[in-house]
Amino acid sequence: MESKKSFFPLFIDLNNRKCLVVGGGNIALRKIKTLLEYGAEVKVVALDILPELELLDLEIEKRRFEAVDIQNKFLVVAATDNENLNEMIVDLCDENDILVNNITSKEYMSARFTANIETQDYQIAISAKGKPKESVKLKKEIMEFLKNR
Repeated sequence: MESKKSFFPLFIDLNNRKCLVVGGGNIALRKIKTLLEYGAEVKVVALDILPELELLDLEIEKRRFEAVDIQNKFLVVAATDNENLNEMIVDLCDENDILVNNITSKEYMSARFTANIETQDYQIAISAKGKPKESVKLKKEIMEFLKNR
């Protein structure tokens, strides 16, 4: 039986870090916006790209993913709806010591995105261990708490 992963919470400076997102759908768009918000250099590789992505400050290549795409990347996001492809990307990243997030798994990855709260005094990251709706729910509760302080 495989043991559950334990993810260490850590804040990382992504400013000017090279990140790859494989996939061009709605979840990829959310992840990309987060990466860009924190200053990452984002490249997207996907056959199908949401038109909204083309308006963002990033590099887009409309094609299939190739293993060489992960070279020199700090973080990779496997954001396709193909679980097998995402797992292959995770394996490649693990072999090359590259942080990787996988949208089709709660644990098969080395990095999780969090629901974030930033105020003048706090930076809070919330993870509900792979259950994003729960993270967002708690985020709203914390934001309400902070507003009433």
